[in-house]
Amino acid sequence: MSTPLQTPGRQNAPPLIEARHLVRHFQGHGERKVHALNGVSLSLAHRETLALVGESGCGKSTLGRLMLGLDRPNSGQILLNGEDITQLSAAQLRACRTQMQMIFQDPVTSLDPRWKIASIVREPLDNFAIGQAADRQQKVLDLLQRVGLRPDHAQRYPHELSGGQRQRVGIARALALSPQVLVADEPVSALDVSVRAQVINLLCDLRDEMGLSMLFISHDIGLVAHISDRVAVMYLGQIVEIGTTAQVLDEPAHPYTRALLNAVPQANPQMRRKQSPLEGDPPNPSELPPGCGFAGRCPMATDVCRQTRPELRTLGKGSRVACHLAESLAPVTVQTTP
Repeated sequence: MSTPLQTPGRQNAPPLIEARHLVRHFQGHGERKVHALNGVSLSLAHRETLALVGESGCGKSTLGRLMLGLDRPNSGQILLNGEDITQLSAAQLRACRTQMQMIFQDPVTSLDPRWKIASIVREPLDNFAIGQAADRQQKVLDLLQRVGLRPDHAQRYPHELSGGQRQRVGIARALALSPQVLVADEPVSALDVSVRAQVINLLCDLRDEMGLSMLFISHDIGLVAHISDRVAVMYLGQIVEIGTTAQVLDEPAHPYTRALLNAVPQANPQMRRKQSPLEGDPPNPSELPPGCGFAGRCPMATDVCRQTRPELRTLGKGSRVACHLAESLAPVTVQTTP
């Protein structure tokens, strides 16, 4: 089993939240089971941002929901400040909600269309009976201002706001209880490109101001470069590479990580990478292969890759990778076209 990797310089500090060997499967047709998570372990330190990246369907959102106790694993543990929340009753788990909150992917479906913005943002305060009614109303206005919205937005309905404004409302609601952990599940994927940078910068500012720990989920590895301390790459329900942002983005050791980076458009049209784009589809999650899940798409795969599942192991540079051939991969290079 893999063990969580701590951020350099924080090894001696216990993690704020930690997943240990999480397994989650869903019942499919007949006797088949869809394997969403297959022994995932990772940790999140205080004031740290960990980016979780991978293709759609690889298990990122399932992991995020498990970390917050919105779903239960089939096996494994989630520790919040050292306490296993998978063993808590519903009432005990509810008491932990103030410490963990989520920003959902789609601001249209995550906001009640029948409620005004003030009621949406105030709902967590009402649910936990925090402060007096007048105090809660002032808290709502303060939160809206903090996320860049005006006081008059409080009396509008979600359909009267733009996509970026609706996502700011979702952020304000998530911050209402002053949580320690924030899970942002693809928070900008449903937004126009023109407003994505604004929302990302807002999250960075709020994280720094409030001392938040953040699990930032994204399918776009090029998006996480300036927001994360560490990056974990997920494929077919497993962590295949994890390390500091510089280690993973500048010196990727797994062929899948390299393929994701190769798909990121280059700002300079005169620059191009040697690697060819990733081809093929992931295996059926209800019929997992015996070896590496990426072997069928990897141009370097050998018989060992197809027969034996690789475990996360530490490389010389300090990152961890689940690949039998990691040491033999040539360094990533970028060429200038003539």
